[in-house]
Amino acid sequence: MAVTVRRARPGDALAIRKLLKELGYAGDARATDETVSQVVKHPEAAVFVAVEGVEVVGYCAVSCRPQMRLAGLLASVDELVVTEKRRAAGVGSMLLDAAIAHARSLHCRRIEVLQRRVRESYERRFYQERKFDEVDTAVLRIEL
Repeated sequence: MAVTVRRARPGDALAIRKLLKELGYAGDARATDETVSQVVKHPEAAVFVAVEGVEVVGYCAVSCRPQMRLAGLLASVDELVVTEKRRAAGVGSMLLDAAIAHARSLHCRRIEVLQRRVRESYERRFYQERKFDEVDTAVLRIEL
């Protein structure tokens, strides 16, 4: 069965929650479902799901916001995950293509992704093979 990509809907929350669990994020179900609903409706965000039949097999969340130093919009791939059984089958590329097309349609100047080096996709150079350049930067954070 062919995989297609479409915009996510609030009803996709359960499937997205299952995919988040595969990434190691097992948050509160109600809070996650509410957040999914907020994100898919947010004007500065877009969530794309890869669907095989009726099963969601992956998703990509992208956000766009104005950035003064770019004098325009910056897009960020916030999350991209494909279920383990469908990885390395082109699903992630389809989702990333949808995110890039969305960023281009908004005339974003750049699209970025923050990725942990211990992720399988980093080791496979998933983003680098799709023309993303790794830049020398540091991420600093405070948990609130």
